[in-house]
Amino acid sequence: MRRTSGLATTGIFLLCILSQVACSAFMAGQRSTYKGDPAIIQVGADRMAVESALGAPDMAVSVDNGRTKVVYKIDPDAHSQAGRNAAVAWHLVADVFTLGLWEIVGTPSEMAARDKFTTYLIYYSKEGKIDQVETVK
Repeated sequence: MRRTSGLATTGIFLLCILSQVACSAFMAGQRSTYKGDPAIIQVGADRMAVESALGAPDMAVSVDNGRTKVVYKIDPDAHSQAGRNAAVAWHLVADVFTLGLWEIVGTPSEMAARDKFTTYLIYYSKEGKIDQVETVK
């Protein structure tokens, strides 16, 4: 029976660790960034005010009687772009200093901090004012 050399075992171990390195950093980089305060979405609000606060909607379609339905997917707990970049940098530095062992902690923590989107269905009247809002979590 052949014994595997210590060098081969170490190489396999390092390969396994390197295949997992940066998973948490990648997950942190995929987080959504702050889009705006959804508190502006109120019946009677002007469409221009909503779009200036939240940006362009994710989807817009015309519906009956000149009304328009728009959809926003917003994570109210989203981070700023700088916060997202800091999380990516933290995970990468931790991976380097722990030789990839940080992933044992980093990946589950990123899974727990995953985006929790709320979908807002907004109906605008033909005058451009919100006349109906539906929230889907």
